[in-house]
Amino acid sequence: MKYSDYFIDSLVELGYTHCFFVGGGNVMHLLESARTRLECIAVVHEVSAGIAAEYFNVAHRSDGKRAFALVTAGPGITNMATAIGGAWLESRELLIVGGQARTEFISHPEVRQIGHQQIDGRSIVEPMSKLSITITEPFNRNELKSVADISKTGRKGPVFLEICLDVTAMEVDVESLNKIPSRTTKVAKELIESDNQAIEELVTLMKSSTRPLILVGGGLDFSHFKKLWQEIETLNIPVATTWNAADYLDSSHDLYAGRPNTYGMRWANTIIQQSDLLITFGARLGLQQTGFAWQEFVPEGKIIRIELDEKEIALKQPQTYLDIHMDAGKALSLMLAQIKKTNLKIDTSNWLSFIQEVRESLPIVEDATFQYPDHVNPFELVSELSTLLSAEDKVIPCSSGGAYTTIMQAFEQKNGQLLTNNKGLASMGYGLAGAIGTSVAHPKSRTVLVEGDGGFAQNLSELGTVQNRELNLKIFIFSNMGYASIRVSQKAYFAGAYIGCDTATGVGLPNWEKIFGAFGIPSIDVTGPLKENIQALDLLNKKGPAAFIIKVHPDQSFLPKVTSKIFSDGKMKSNPIHLMQPELPAELASQVFKYLPEELRK
Repeated sequence: MKYSDYFIDSLVELGYTHCFFVGGGNVMHLLESARTRLECIAVVHEVSAGIAAEYFNVAHRSDGKRAFALVTAGPGITNMATAIGGAWLESRELLIVGGQARTEFISHPEVRQIGHQQIDGRSIVEPMSKLSITITEPFNRNELKSVADISKTGRKGPVFLEICLDVTAMEVDVESLNKIPSRTTKVAKELIESDNQAIEELVTLMKSSTRPLILVGGGLDFSHFKKLWQEIETLNIPVATTWNAADYLDSSHDLYAGRPNTYGMRWANTIIQQSDLLITFGARLGLQQTGFAWQEFVPEGKIIRIELDEKEIALKQPQTYLDIHMDAGKALSLMLAQIKKTNLKIDTSNWLSFIQEVRESLPIVEDATFQYPDHVNPFELVSELSTLLSAEDKVIPCSSGGAYTTIMQAFEQKNGQLLTNNKGLASMGYGLAGAIGTSVAHPKSRTVLVEGDGGFAQNLSELGTVQNRELNLKIFIFSNMGYASIRVSQKAYFAGAYIGCDTATGVGLPNWEKIFGAFGIPSIDVTGPLKENIQALDLLNKKGPAAFIIKVHPDQSFLPKVTSKIFSDGKMKSNPIHLMQPELPAELASQVFKYLPEELRK
């Protein structure tokens, strides 16, 4: 058997069903083998292959179907680096198979290049992958399983395999190859967990809490959360989510406490800051989550962090009361069992009533965002869009800029919807590729993408993939002639000394109607409410690709937001996440901040 056939057969046995790829000479044998064994989706740019595979895997988080990315050597790998970095920061499963020159050409590391497109891909991506290997002789099925499984065990992350061209073309004896002992030098690190005593201490702390809050992150497996949800619900403890777990809970649920974040919902930020016991499950408490003023995160409460990665725990930022080094799903199961064993009951009625009062007092779409009557208010449009979409829809925000902030603040998700994003790298151009991977994963569903025109322009070539596969993808572009978030920063911190942020200062953007027309995708300009636009509603509900060009004013403010001050020495001081701009009127602030001391209310 040719080794490329053996290699792809092995991936099929491991559950891989789809391959996103850009072809090339150094992967020609692998692609030929994949052609008859997998559904292969050709994309225009390699970075899209990686992003699409990542989002495909998230879309199939409940049934275990898997996709990988296949790219050639050299530029295939360097172009893929952004996708690998994104999956690394978001702790997402991703397998990337890259080509490499023949083994004889890579045996001289002191020489920059001998073989065609030869570059040291393994070393390039090693710092942002769980495992990075150059395969210079055939790996057998067990070895491939061990390396591929590293991507999904422990704290998830990308695995990169580059295979020399001559290895893929080798004839191998399957029986002999399968008998070779494992030569893989890196295996998943055994987790040294906290003992059950830490869980008992957590439950003891819950007994004395009157304002407990659970924060769920993407590190808690979605299936595990759903399996235990009925038990969680009986606790009557409010549940907030990180952006990576945004679709774990219906926004209308009585226990829902929003999506707190530096760019989060004002009401959710207000609630988390007033909890007296915050219990986090798989929620990396990075600066986006805590705010840059992390010393003032949950200022009057105790933070219990349940975290798989001991390096995150060692950071001590923010300061926690108790760290439990354990898989989030296992810790949740143990906590629920301990609560049942002790018959713990917590009276949260006053706390839940307060949360509801805060939510009603701090609307999602704030008055300050209504600035330009002749343009669309993006927050109002997103809020309206969330009422128009069904529970079966797949929603893809972009991963950077004003459009991203808007949907993560204003979209009210329904139980059953998929809502996938990649916030860690915050890369422009992520949305379309992610939407393609999601749409391929669920071809019978409607996928909805929301992205800014600046970010969309960075990857618009993938419209060819959308058109070629006739994906049921609805694209909403916030058309404000550039990079809204960059423009806002230059306005706020440099008195409007604009450069490289819009069409007037050097960013060239196309006529979107003509671009979509060139790809045979119907489009429509939207200048007002969707519900009043019959043609737009028809496009939204009709199967197939369609684009909605949302006219947003270039100076539209994206509020509320946490702001910072710059001092003469160049240092910046940020507000804690509950103090967002514009400031609340004194009477309202007193009402919604009632559990915070006076000095923390302004």
